[in-house]
Amino acid sequence: MGRRVYALATAAALVPIWLFKYFPTQDGPSHLYNAFVFAHYFDRTNNITREYFILNIHLFPNWTTYLIMAPLLRVLPPLIVQQIVLSICVICIPAAVVYLQKSFKPAADATALLGVLLAFSYILFMGFFNFIIGAALFIFAIGFWWRRRNGRYLLVLYALLIAIYLSHGLAFAATLLSIAILAVTERRWRVLAELAPALMLFVLDAVARTEGQPLFRSFMWHVRQLPAFFTAGWIILAIVAFGVVWGRGSARPMGFVSAALFIAYFAMPWGYAVGGSVQSGWINERLLFLAILTLPAWIALPRPAIATTLFLIAIAAHIVMTSIQIAKLDRYIGEIVKCAPLIRPHSALQTFLPPLTRTPQVTPTLHLSAYFGLQTDVVDLDDYEARLPDFPLSYRPALPARPPDAVVIWRGAQVQRVIGYRIVCSNSEIRLLQKVQ
Repeated sequence: MGRRVYALATAAALVPIWLFKYFPTQDGPSHLYNAFVFAHYFDRTNNITREYFILNIHLFPNWTTYLIMAPLLRVLPPLIVQQIVLSICVICIPAAVVYLQKSFKPAADATALLGVLLAFSYILFMGFFNFIIGAALFIFAIGFWWRRRNGRYLLVLYALLIAIYLSHGLAFAATLLSIAILAVTERRWRVLAELAPALMLFVLDAVARTEGQPLFRSFMWHVRQLPAFFTAGWIILAIVAFGVVWGRGSARPMGFVSAALFIAYFAMPWGYAVGGSVQSGWINERLLFLAILTLPAWIALPRPAIATTLFLIAIAAHIVMTSIQIAKLDRYIGEIVKCAPLIRPHSALQTFLPPLTRTPQVTPTLHLSAYFGLQTDVVDLDDYEARLPDFPLSYRPALPARPPDAVVIWRGAQVQRVIGYRIVCSNSEIRLLQKVQ
């Protein structure tokens, strides 16, 4: 498969990101808001922000995108910074898949186009930016170790492991598991000892994260999730299944890695609940994402030209159908967010959502009010990240007792009247109210 074809397919996946102002993701607005507050935390104008938030400067997964966004947010508009991060997420997966495939095969082939399909996937629309970058580093680290396994690799490998850990804990665990499996298949027992310090870090981290109640999904739920990663899900699964069957004779040790991750997809809990809320979730979907990423390293397809054409058709259909959905949500989000400039600086904002049940599916409106905080010294009182230990901002133990300065009430919320506030903006979905001064 030519480099030009692969590059053009990847570029096509970038078009919707830059064509539309508001790219709809579930967690993306919250990530952008927290990076914005982090970047401007010490500004002289940010008085209210420091009353509510403290910095959480510890080593934990989830740092990567904040370290990318925070400096950019000092010089660029927030939505442009979000588009840059989305572009990084879209580019890094296909690039890493090609690197992995060429580590195990003489040259890239049509199955590498799975990387383009996964770059524009369910995981992206969930807004799991740190995990996506960690996943790209995961497959790059595997390819790097396989290429250098007969030489010196330890310092670079540990640099990659540190970067993966700071991106996402599950990608870090999958990297250790995958390299260990590859080492065992070649009886390289020394590698297990080399990985021992990183494994110790994983164990300590896992113990802290699995104290809650494990949540499991049914077997049929796992089956239904398989095509959910692509608009043309069943077509892609058929191509992949055919490639797995066809490629048996040439399967390499990476086949064992794919199998281990696929088994983990069915066996692991979906998440862990602590105090009635999910603090570690979407584990199964992420494991499936990692498992599919490893397939191009070893599956094979006959008639490369036909296989490439089929993949390109699937990519085109995937991007077109998804772009239509993005266009609708872009207008929807724009109509809501146009109220944001009316919020006064130095305000605390409270959001009232309609009753909803959190599901594993994408809910692009869940954290949408975080966009309202992308201005001078505005505190989002519904910032879920500030309640969790793995993000750079945390709420102070004792928050100010005063009522919020502004309120966003979504249609269907069980709020009829708010005394002491007046409506300053409204549309079919929300009412923005500000406290009467």
